[in-house]
Amino acid sequence: MQNQMRLVQKVVLTVILGLAAMAIGCASYYVVTDPKTGKQYYTTEWDTARGGTTRFTDAKSGAIVTIQESEIREVSEKEFQANTGKN
Repeated sequence: MQNQMRLVQKVVLTVILGLAAMAIGCASYYVVTDPKTGKQYYTTEWDTARGGTTRFTDAKSGAIVTIQESEIREVSEKEFQANTGKN
């Protein structure tokens, strides 16, 4: 009986750790460029608001940014970290 309990505990722990690893590894990183100014912002999520504006939180400053026109490109975690200083 104790062996079965240990086996169940190991299976549950393995599943929990696997799910946690998947959640951490699933983050997406983006660079949002304002083509009018050339300014680049880094974010982990963005949304298209009314009228086609793009709204997001700038990872560097923490400010909520809304721009009329944007170019959005997914970037690597390494590029995101290098340009924001965030892990």
